[in-house]
Amino acid sequence: MPGKPWGIYQRFNDLVEETGELANAIQVKEGWKTKNRSKSDLVDSVCDVLFSTFLIANHYRVDLEKEYPKILKEIDERRKKGDFDHV
Repeated sequence: MPGKPWGIYQRFNDLVEETGELANAIQVKEGWKTKNRSKSDLVDSVCDVLFSTFLIANHYRVDLEKEYPKILKEIDERRKKGDFDHV
C-alpha cells in the first residue's frame, strides 16, 4: 500500500536521516564504532545524501549545473585567503 506523496518537509527529514546514517558510517570507517553498530555502508550513505539534496534542489528549482561552479569558485577564493588553514 503506497503512502502519501512526500512534500518538502519529508524530503528534508529524509536528508537529515541520511546524513545521520552517513555520520554513523564514517564513525565505523574511522574506528569510533564497531562494524556491528553500522547502520549503512559509507558509499550508499554518501549517494543517499546526494540524492536527497538533488531532490530538494529540484523542488526549489536550483540549477545545480549553473550554481555549483559559482560556489566552488567562492570556496576556492576563501581557501586561497587561508579561511580553511585550520582544518
